[in-house]
Amino acid sequence: MSEQNFDYEVRCKSCFNKFIVQMYDSHEKCLWLVGNKDWYCDSCKKEYLDKKTAMLSKNNASLGFPSLTGTEKRIAWAEKIRAELINKVNYLNSTLNHEDEDAKALSDNAFLLFFQEWQKETTAKWWIDNRATNVRDISIRIKEITDTLL
Repeated sequence: MSEQNFDYEVRCKSCFNKFIVQMYDSHEKCLWLVGNKDWYCDSCKKEYLDKKTAMLSKNNASLGFPSLTGTEKRIAWAEKIRAELINKVNYLNSTLNHEDEDAKALSDNAFLLFFQEWQKETTAKWWIDNRATNVRDISIRIKEITDTLL
């Protein structure tokens, strides 16, 4: 079965300009997508991503994280990754149960030191390379920090 190439004219949902998209599936499926998908032109997509990146940068800066260095695309991707990882750490911290106030203070101090480690990372590449970090990896590192504080 050979794939065919079809060109379709679609309208941007944001600015209503028409543009051409290429699709490589059955003509019926492509027609359905043309009629039912929300299409955005390149300039509207860029504007949306720029706004989202600026918002994430602002939120991360309010938490004490510095601006990232790298290419524009890497920075946009890394800001999203960094926000997701920060949410994972905050989730982990909020789900912990502490035996007493001393344990809670120790845990809070460990999380603070952990965030300080991350705040030293200013390259978009580092965040992209560590995007697969999960809650288990974070909890292991928090445990190591806690053990050094005892």
